[in-house]
Amino acid sequence: MRVFIAEKPALGQVIAEALGTVIRKDGYFECGSNNIVTWCVGHLLELAPPEVHNPDYKNWVQADLPLKLRP
Repeated sequence: MRVFIAEKPALGQVIAEALGTVIRKDGYFECGSNNIVTWCVGHLLELAPPEVHNPDYKNWVQADLPLKLRP
């Protein structure tokens, strides 16, 4: 099975139609026997403030730049 995640419902519908037979369900489309298209609403990710990476960066100064952030 393949799951396609679209940015918003309208894009999900376009993707579903491109995949072929579409059966609309609550919050997703079934496309054929092996594809599901769903979507998200709102922001999924956001940037973490610098102090999350290093507490010393909570009150950083220009001399601290560039900040060395860990993954």
